[in-house]
Amino acid sequence: MALVEDNADFDAANGIIDSETPPHTDLAAQYKRSFAYYTFRVRLPSTLATIADSLANKDELLPTYGADAASDIDQTAAAVLELRSNILKNGPLEPFNDTEADVATWNAFLDKLDKDKRTYFSACWLYAECYMYRKLWSIFSLSRLAGFDYFRKQKQTAAQLSLDAMVAVANATRRSERNLSTFQQLLKLNLWGNRCDLSITSGKQVKPMGDAFDQVAELDSNLLVDGTQAIWQSLVSADGNGTVEIVFDNAGYELYTDLILAEYIIDKGLAQKVRFNAKAIPWFISDVRADDFHWILKFLSGQASPVLSELGKKLKRFVDEGKFELAPLEHFWTSPYEFYRMAEVQPALHERLSQAQLIIFKGDLNYRKLLGDYSWHDTESFVTCLRGFQPSNLCTLRTIKADLVCGLPAGISEQLFAKNKEWMLTGEYGLIQFASK
Repeated sequence: MALVEDNADFDAANGIIDSETPPHTDLAAQYKRSFAYYTFRVRLPSTLATIADSLANKDELLPTYGADAASDIDQTAAAVLELRSNILKNGPLEPFNDTEADVATWNAFLDKLDKDKRTYFSACWLYAECYMYRKLWSIFSLSRLAGFDYFRKQKQTAAQLSLDAMVAVANATRRSERNLSTFQQLLKLNLWGNRCDLSITSGKQVKPMGDAFDQVAELDSNLLVDGTQAIWQSLVSADGNGTVEIVFDNAGYELYTDLILAEYIIDKGLAQKVRFNAKAIPWFISDVRADDFHWILKFLSGQASPVLSELGKKLKRFVDEGKFELAPLEHFWTSPYEFYRMAEVQPALHERLSQAQLIIFKGDLNYRKLLGDYSWHDTESFVTCLRGFQPSNLCTLRTIKADLVCGLPAGISEQLFAKNKEWMLTGEYGLIQFASK
């Protein structure tokens, strides 16, 4: 996690504190030994530079947006680089001036922030990082490129690089039993699929290698909490007529493992419907949007591999039959709000989730929103850290890629820190945590 340079002048001018995040305070980039500081000094500036560079290849854009869009594309690239510069200067989180549906929600949120917590490095990390991705969307929405998914190519490339792994997983799951052991294997497969996360690598591709189920077994010692049995019980104790809600994280291989898990839930009568919750805008590089969901079904159906082609057609049939459902567009998932504020901010969504038999939250960002970007003690209970957010039975499948965690057995984190002081940032360790309604 070494920085490109140690900018003492920047740190002094912006009140950067040379420490880790103190216990029971918000995670923020003002703490120099935090992952938030590294994120705003290195990762996000790198992401924005990559986007600006990608706009230089106008040949891919002009057929869609018109030959006279060239100057507008240049202006958009310049605005992206200006956003990058503002981050590196610790600029302010200013109100939005676009016409997107969520602009009033965002501006009301920003207006209520403490005046001394309205810059990239002083604000809570969660708020500032979400703000950056929403600001990026604002830049594009105010240009001729409105609606363009600047992460689409990376997400589709990630899926294409995963074809061998997809075939192997499909072949291994065509004849599966309805039992705890099989469910546990699929839940772990889905968990470790979260390691293929483009946001953690600033867009650099990660190709799944080797036999996925062999890796599941090999990674068992890295699974620090495993609530699978309670999750299984929450499903088999019901009548099978309920709905499982999956709140997506990454496109590509992880989305594929989401679909494999959802297929099993339907095939084995554990629920009548699986409803998928996607992001409304391009988000954290690789997060799933509705277009990505539809694209992967078409992608699978069109493969030369018979097992993938048949799987794709089967999953599309599930959509047509209402067994799979893509939830209506919901801006709460791309808001700055933690989930414990959902009942207040978006009560209709909270009410819908309360009707589910089980809610599955995927990945690191959803975990951060479940806990809030807050320096909990690592042994504090998952239920405590949810701060009252328990609309229904819920679980989280998360590979650890940020310096917050809860619910660990006593002594585990100390052992891991002794091995590697950056163990929380690598994605090598995972959690399957459950809270009953």
